[in-house]
Amino acid sequence: MNNTTDYKIIVRAQTADEEFNYLIKVLGKMSFYNEHGYKIPIPDHPFFLKISNNLDLLKSLDMEEARDIFKREVYDLDYFKNGLKTVIKGISLAEKAIKRMEKWKSWGFKLFPKYEIRLTAYGPGGSYDFDAGDIIIKTKKDGIFKRRNPIHTIVHEIVHIGIEECIIKKFKLTHIEKEGLVDAICANYFKDILIDYAIQERGDKNIFNIISENSIENLPKKLKNTKK
Repeated sequence: MNNTTDYKIIVRAQTADEEFNYLIKVLGKMSFYNEHGYKIPIPDHPFFLKISNNLDLLKSLDMEEARDIFKREVYDLDYFKNGLKTVIKGISLAEKAIKRMEKWKSWGFKLFPKYEIRLTAYGPGGSYDFDAGDIIIKTKKDGIFKRRNPIHTIVHEIVHIGIEECIIKKFKLTHIEKEGLVDAICANYFKDILIDYAIQERGDKNIFNIISENSIENLPKKLKNTKK
């Protein structure tokens, strides 16, 4: 009897409404991004440049007016064509990585039967929705991503989702601790899939250094002992 799950990955560009909503969300978190050294692109348009230079304007922003300007003068579906080709070409690597994560469900790792990968022009590079299993990654018009291989970002975000509740919240990890942990998992456990995986400078190297390929098999126990 086969107890494995067939996981599905959908890749698409964000719609104009999704992209606008995401942009507003990104602008609302700009202080956090600035604090942690993220460089966040925003539309090269006077209306949105003005907001980015004075974030207090978000409090009184006419959302419908802003949405209309964005849809008429900023959003361009063709922007995503090259990025979509790049992701779709390598998506089988992400599917292979997900299958390998399946055994971690025994200690609480969260896997979705379906992941939706949405491309954006904005944001820090990658973000995730823990409740829905959606992942948003930033691309440039020429199809270049923050990481050389966007599949690395996709797997990185899937790992984030998987450990959000059973590890990050349970052990109250800080932002730099969780980034270090996710990088350690990706670099150690998927080194044959994520070739030349790049480690972020902002991640906590102390937590990175305690994680090995073997310790990932029972990660909560390893972190519990480390916390002691």
